Amino acid sequence: MDTIYERAEAVANEFGGKAYANLDDLLGDPDVDAVIVCSPHIYHGEQVVASAKAGKHVLVEKPMALTLKECDDMINACEEANRILMVGQVMRCYPINRLIKKMIADGEIGNVGHLIRRRYSYFDTTQPGTVYGRWYLDLEIGGICVLYCFGPHEYDILHWYMDSPVIEVYAQGTESTELYKGQKDSYTSIMKHANGAVSVLSQTVVSHVGAHDQFIMGSKGSMFQAGDKLLMNGQEVAINGSSGQGMQIQINDFAESCLTGKKPDASGRSVRHSMAIIEATKQSAERNKPVLVSEFD
Repeated sequence: MDTIYERAEAVANEFGGKAYANLDDLLGDPDVDAVIVCSPHIYHGEQVVASAKAGKHVLVEKPMALTLKECDDMINACEEANRILMVGQVMRCYPINRLIKKMIADGEIGNVGHLIRRRYSYFDTTQPGTVYGRWYLDLEIGGICVLYCFGPHEYDILHWYMDSPVIEVYAQGTESTELYKGQKDSYTSIMKHANGAVSVLSQTVVSHVGAHDQFIMGSKGSMFQAGDKLLMNGQEVAINGSSGQGMQIQINDFAESCLTGKKPDASGRSVRHSMAIIEATKQSAERNKPVLVSEFD
């Protein structure tokens, strides 16, 4: 379904299927069992609720929503309709991240004490030829870009690795350039987890030198990860698969959940916690003091 029908029709003709010009026609089709919501962020809440009420299973792209009330409405609507709600936290599907999670659970580096994660890039949607819409710069439609475009991946993965929720956040953000005038373009957050571990996440969308890596320190050893490369105590660990398979794994997981009723790993309730951490990060930076995540439960 696309508001520009010709685009939907072209894809349907190329890959097979049926094109729709509006959401009501799509949701009113009894042959449609499930939908993937990948519209601009502001529409996620209302479109997921409408899909659930129409009896469809839903995979919604990240961010789950721009407000926690919308997240709750989405969860409640899907639970009341007995429909699957999965969020597109595709980094949970990367083979390397699943291996890191398993290694931590198996105690291969002992008790995790500290995690340091960085994601630095230069994200400019104003350049000619970009595939991204300028709405990413619109706070009403996209939210704070560094938090709601990239943050849902980064804040989600840290507590997911350890199966340990974040209980407190202290964050600072800055408006570093004119590109994101009117919103902060860089944040650093220090997070305390329920298991006693501390994670540090530093993000920016205005760095001309990129980085996307992390260090995880445990009582018996440590790990370093960048891309599909993983080192444990300085020795490279073999990875079965690549991050490029993440989207296909995600779609397969969603389909399996729809067909079997199995709860997806990135369920609405699981990912709501990630969105609460982002809200706590935003509030901590505004208040200039630590914030308890329980305030947003």
